[in-house]
Amino acid sequence: MTAGRHRSFNKDNALEKAMIVFWQNGYTGTSLTDLTSAMGINKPSLYSAFGNKEELFNQAIALYLEKHGLIHSALLINDQQGLMDRLTNYLLSIAQMLTDKNLPKGCLLCNSTTEVAGSRLPDNSSAEVSSINQQTVAFLTDFFENEKLAGNYAPKHESETMANYLLALQFGLAVSARNGSDMKELTRIIDFSVGSFN
Repeated sequence: MTAGRHRSFNKDNALEKAMIVFWQNGYTGTSLTDLTSAMGINKPSLYSAFGNKEELFNQAIALYLEKHGLIHSALLINDQQGLMDRLTNYLLSIAQMLTDKNLPKGCLLCNSTTEVAGSRLPDNSSAEVSSINQQTVAFLTDFFENEKLAGNYAPKHESETMANYLLALQFGLAVSARNGSDMKELTRIIDFSVGSFN
């Protein structure tokens, strides 16, 4: 292979920049020119390294989940704290990410979910986003079921209902952050909402 055929960019860095663009603009609001400009590459390099726009978006979603999604879950399973403290810390961790001045406001997964509902994502991407949400509900359902079995709380509702409520709350926080709510405002919402789990 000649030197001219070697990639002159860092693929991981380019993918992270693409993730930020999708996070800011959404899938339909992002053009190939937006992506190549942010990533510092041309269209042939984009196609060669990532495939088409949809494949790049799917990789960006996976990166977002790895870097900004899964990290919060560890706070739920910290058995050194009571359930209400763990729920509060989990939500506060999400809120801190949502309001981080170094990141776009809100949540890429939440934004993408609204695009699924509006049929604005390609089929494979829609299926991927929906699958992530279903996996999140399944994880949270198992979490609440395990807490119930461990005797940590006596729920008023089914575990799946609590899981769906928690996901809806996360998305609500994301929309509020996107709309300009700061950490102080989100904290008040969290403090009020966690009371509903008692």
